[in-house]
Amino acid sequence: MSADQQKKINSGFGAKSEPSEVLEGKDLTGKVAIVTGGYSGIGLETTRALCAAGAKVYVPVRTPAKAKENLADIEGEVIVDAMDLADLPSVEAYVKSIADRESSIDILINNAGIMACPESRIGNNWESQFAVNHLGHFVLTTGLLPQLIAEGGARVVCLSSTAHRRSDVLWDDIHFLNQPYEKWTAYAQAKTANALFALGLDTKYGDQGVKAFSVHPGGILTPLQRHLPVEEMVALGWTDAEGNISEQAAAMFKTTTQGCTTSLWAATSESLADLGGLYCEDCDVADLAGEDSPSFFGVSPWAVNEDSAQKLWSMTEEMLSL
Repeated sequence: MSADQQKKINSGFGAKSEPSEVLEGKDLTGKVAIVTGGYSGIGLETTRALCAAGAKVYVPVRTPAKAKENLADIEGEVIVDAMDLADLPSVEAYVKSIADRESSIDILINNAGIMACPESRIGNNWESQFAVNHLGHFVLTTGLLPQLIAEGGARVVCLSSTAHRRSDVLWDDIHFLNQPYEKWTAYAQAKTANALFALGLDTKYGDQGVKAFSVHPGGILTPLQRHLPVEEMVALGWTDAEGNISEQAAAMFKTTTQGCTTSLWAATSESLADLGGLYCEDCDVADLAGEDSPSFFGVSPWAVNEDSAQKLWSMTEEMLSL
């Protein structure tokens, strides 16, 4: 990816586009997709839309029983398996189970994540938001590379967020070992890491047919906000004290179907065939954000920096002892 490619391409779609619009005329019959967290919020709608277009969709989850309940009304082939992004051996076991069943994968949407949660640590004393949102998906995606490369033309979509604009990766203290934990900074650096991972993946494997993009889905009220107390949701202007969406948020936020549409566009759009490693929002490539850019739009230069992408890849391999 060159810096001059990180700009709108005038896709013809927008913030309120629906899945049926971006998938119109697309037949995904015979295609295999994996959607992490594909049973709740925008992940559920992503699964629903891919199935409606004919794809076989695997949904790896921590709670298979709950997932099967949520997915019961979807018409199409959905396979629910157990996998916990916070438990890397379970991710590795899932990768092996996919390799036993599928010779190729066409679409991988790294949708699952946690946001602004209380401090907790997993694995080798890793901060949980970085570990779940980045490390777990790194192990999953790189483990599936043989299947992604197999037939060429695979797409990987990494869910980032406009929250990345709060912080670059905290290169000297990613896991908050030498500074007080701050939940929004931790989330922000994890979302920056998601964008950098997409860039690094595309740089390394784009010439083998694996195209990767990062996506800001938009503001949507989903279970992702489960760790936020009511008082904070009210202070942010998202809900009232009873948990009802505020007028301000209703005007700005997307529905869950609109929230999954940019992921679907990035996973299937022919207009991205010759591009890769880019950060997308509102069903288009995002513009680079400048110092005076509105805080909810565009991508910060640090999230699409090729040197940083390589640095993150190397640091991740060190953390994982690869």
